[in-house]
Amino acid sequence: MSTIPRSIFRAGLKPKLFQPSKSTFHVVRRMSTQPQFSTNYDPAQGQKDVEKLLKGNGGKWRITESGKGLERPFKFKGFKKCWEFMNTIADECVKQKHHPEWSNVYNTTFIRWTTHSPPGLSEKDILMARLCDEVAEKCGEVEIIAQSEQEGGVGKGLVDQVAVEAGDCCVPKSKK
Repeated sequence: MSTIPRSIFRAGLKPKLFQPSKSTFHVVRRMSTQPQFSTNYDPAQGQKDVEKLLKGNGGKWRITESGKGLERPFKFKGFKKCWEFMNTIADECVKQKHHPEWSNVYNTTFIRWTTHSPPGLSEKDILMARLCDEVAEKCGEVEIIAQSEQEGGVGKGLVDQVAVEAGDCCVPKSKK
C-alpha cells in the first residue's frame, strides 16, 4: 500500500488510492519524462549533453517530472563533508549566477537544477550537474542504499515544498 503525503490532506484533497495492474505497470515503466530545454539551448545538443548524466546511461541524475530540470540526492560520511560539498557548489553558483533548488538534512543533500527564465533545462543546469558529480566524488560521496534515499527521500519533499512557496525566484522583486 502506498503512503499518501500529509500535505494532500491539509489541502483538503481526497486522494484516490492507485492499484496498478500488471498491464499498468508495464505502461508506467516504459514512460519516461522527456527533457524540455530552454529556448536558448539547442535541443539536439541538450539531448546529447543530458544523456551522459542520466541513471539509465551510467549517470546518477534523473529528469524531473515536468521535464524542465535534473535532480538527484547525494550522501556523505557526515555533516562536515556534506557542508563542504554544498559550499563548493554555492561558490560556483555565485560565479555562474545560477542557483539550485536544494535541501540538506545532516549528511544528505537533494539538488534540482532547472532554469526559470527562459524555463527548461539550460546549458548551465548541465554544467552545474556535472560539477556536482565531480565535487561529490572529491568530497567522498557514499553510495545510497535505501530506495527512499535514491528517490530523494525527505530532501526531495523539502525542495518540492520550498520551490512552490518561494515563488518565482528569478523575477526581480519590487523595492518598497
